[in-house]
Amino acid sequence: MTPARSNEVPVTPKGRETKEALLDAGEAVAAREGLSGLSVTAVTTRAGVAKGTFYVYFADRAAFIEALDRRFYERVRETVLDVVAPLAPGRDLLIAAATAYLDVCLAHRSIKALILEARVHSTRGATFAELVDQFTAIMAPSLEAIGMTPVDVYARLVIALASEVAIIELERESSVDDARAGIRKMLRGC
Repeated sequence: MTPARSNEVPVTPKGRETKEALLDAGEAVAAREGLSGLSVTAVTTRAGVAKGTFYVYFADRAAFIEALDRRFYERVRETVLDVVAPLAPGRDLLIAAATAYLDVCLAHRSIKALILEARVHSTRGATFAELVDQFTAIMAPSLEAIGMTPVDVYARLVIALASEVAIIELERESSVDDARAGIRKMLRGC
């Protein structure tokens, strides 16, 4: 059987359920063991499936980590889009988007930590560029509305700012009001 690529959606409900169970198990293992403990054996044991089942859905460990990464950022994207949908472009939208991002990072601390650790140990090139493009598209109207141009440069700066606050919160294992207030101050120009 040819291994599925990690971004393919299984055809059957049982297949989708199994792939999600593997990803959920990966999150649990990552929370307990970090990147170094995230082995195929640990994931399949936690998911309660045969090791060979893993390879039906993921080509290898790297593809699995990429799938965890993509699932996390899909959660971020969906949450941010939901939060900003009723807002007009501007500073409040940018602040709401950054806050939504930080809330998802806190809710899924183990995966955010895993992503940061994986980033140190490998290159993410195209995946990271794709994510930056998605978030730049969300922020572009607001950045333009408040005169933060060129948009591509300021979007990267806002992403970096929110990412740094996420790291502070990961270290403290909770929301850090002063750090979040710093984002609001910087985006409001105060």
